[in-house]
Amino acid sequence: MQIVAPAGSKSGLIASINGGANAVYLGLPNFGARAKAVNFDENAFADAVELAHLYGVKVFVTLNTLIKDGEMSRAVDCAKFAYSAGADAAIVQDIRFIKQLKHALPDFALHASTQMGIHNADGAKVLRDLGIARAVLARETLPQDIKEIKQTGIEIEYFVQGALCVCFSGNCYFSSLASSYSGNRGKCMQLCRKPYYFHDKRGYFLSAKDLCLYDKLDYLRDLGVDAIKIEGRMRSDEYAYTAVSVYKNMLDDAKNALKSVFNRGDYCEGYLNADAPFNVIYSKIQGNMGISVGKISSVNGNSIAVKGFIPQKNDGFKVVRNGAEICGAAERGGKILSDGNARPGDELRRTFSGALSEKVKTVKRDIDISVDIVLKSGEASLARVTLPNSSVITVKSDFAAERAKTRGITTDDVIRVFKKTSDYPFNPNISVDIDSEIFVPIAALNEFRRNVYKAAKQAILDGYIIKRCNLPYTDFKYNRFDGSGTMLMVENQAQLTDEILKKVDYVALNPADYAHFTVPKINKPILLNLPVTMRGADRDIILAAINNPEIYGVISNNIYSLGLTDKPILLGVGHNIIGECQYPHVTSFEADCIGNGFAYVYGNAPIMTLCHCPYGKCVNCNGKDELKDESGRVFSLRRYKVSHCYWQLLNCVPNYQNKLNTKNMFFDCTTSDCNEILAALNFSYSGELTRGNMNKGLK
Repeated sequence: MQIVAPAGSKSGLIASINGGANAVYLGLPNFGARAKAVNFDENAFADAVELAHLYGVKVFVTLNTLIKDGEMSRAVDCAKFAYSAGADAAIVQDIRFIKQLKHALPDFALHASTQMGIHNADGAKVLRDLGIARAVLARETLPQDIKEIKQTGIEIEYFVQGALCVCFSGNCYFSSLASSYSGNRGKCMQLCRKPYYFHDKRGYFLSAKDLCLYDKLDYLRDLGVDAIKIEGRMRSDEYAYTAVSVYKNMLDDAKNALKSVFNRGDYCEGYLNADAPFNVIYSKIQGNMGISVGKISSVNGNSIAVKGFIPQKNDGFKVVRNGAEICGAAERGGKILSDGNARPGDELRRTFSGALSEKVKTVKRDIDISVDIVLKSGEASLARVTLPNSSVITVKSDFAAERAKTRGITTDDVIRVFKKTSDYPFNPNISVDIDSEIFVPIAALNEFRRNVYKAAKQAILDGYIIKRCNLPYTDFKYNRFDGSGTMLMVENQAQLTDEILKKVDYVALNPADYAHFTVPKINKPILLNLPVTMRGADRDIILAAINNPEIYGVISNNIYSLGLTDKPILLGVGHNIIGECQYPHVTSFEADCIGNGFAYVYGNAPIMTLCHCPYGKCVNCNGKDELKDESGRVFSLRRYKVSHCYWQLLNCVPNYQNKLNTKNMFFDCTTSDCNEILAALNFSYSGELTRGNMNKGLK
């Protein structure tokens, strides 16, 4: 399997290459999902592509954010630059941008970002129609779905190491609605890593453990995974180098090696195991836990010690008590000095290795070449270089060797000169065929060597083949909803009165249980709101729900649903459409303009969709709960069931757009009572509210 590694900076790129990556993913200053990474300007990007290709490493450029209307041409220009600079593929999310790219650069290979939320074969089939070569699957994808996705013919890339977003891929709007800094635009504020109160207990109840699937590589290969991906463009060079090295070389004691560079929550195996919904969150520590080095045996002032453990220069530590972080510590002058109230018996965990840091700075990945040098009296010298792909180039010198008047040069002299690879990452195997008693000035020989290695580098780059992709683009083919007016979404018929129904043109049903729900008996067209998730046995239940004869059409929130029915389809907020769009849609509630779709006028927006259980075990719950932040704001938790249980985290206040000049309005009143619904429809709601990004602007 191909190893796809992070490159958030030049040093991170080098670390991933040195670790043995087969491909790297990196970003330009704009339109990448890690805006806070160092990233690469145009000159640095071109240099990065050249360096990667010299080692035979592919370069995937991240253009995987949502793109505003006014940015679209600039985003296409960025893609054109990356293409011309030699990028092997672009990682993308925005469905409007994909169409633009397939027209502007029809043979540029496109990979669907994990932000597209591809997690089943139905979604993969739509990707193939869009001309996309590879899907970076949502981390929530189940094993049986991976196997079925492979049968569609699309390449599969799957995350095996690093941060695990708690929200279903691409559908987290927490940061955007709280701050205007959107995770879908690479600017997530990571509010999931903050403490919350759940059943009066304080903890990091939205903070997912790190993913580690080192023990699952054979399993993933058997499922059909083509490439394994390591998350971490914001992490250290030590992390990138170690993670790639571990997965590349199948190292002994791999888990401890990985924990030594970054470890949140002592790891989990994502959704590959049946117990995954109960094993995702670690609520006691939200950051790097490192690796345990033992229990503190003594404390003297701020100096602490672990019996038998000797710290290395510049090591960093955390002190943990009963699973929770107490304070930090660091090596200083051979001692471990803490910055808090450490006690004997506390656990000491190393979170930074000074020795590893020094190693990463000096390690070098060599390119093996053979250099056969021929020096004959009175003739131009020759160097025949055998490259890694077994091709051979010949370089001729601009001087002729002469008969030596005193001491001639020797084979050892020539080898010594050609061992100096200077700025070239070559490990040359040198052979010399030399006449006796000849002379060549060392300066001339050095110049010859520089020319030989320059030519070898260029030959390697010229021999690198970029695999372009000619998969044709086919526009979405489905029965498009052509209605207009006011659409009201509710959970059940109890929320509908005659007075309410007079004010709406369509009713959208958002059931709490897709296997057991009743279609309201009303004289209005009813659309079924489909979940963003359809995993495993969910499919049969969702198909049965769609095919209910009383359902007029559906609201799609993930591209998997576009091929499930011939009934009219309206694209919902889950598609993250933030501007003008040819497809009938509900504009995303994180948008800062309405565009030509249904405006999301009112609703406690689902700012997260969770595939795990917030209780950590099945407690036969009623499907309703809440989280509180440290400011006392209450975020409701709403469960919906298919064959699996899912939870939505709802915003603490409703989005309310009562000043919009639009005829197409969408009211999400899933959790509202009749009085609240009437207040929203009459534009008389007077409680706390947010206008989303309409005033602040989506960043």
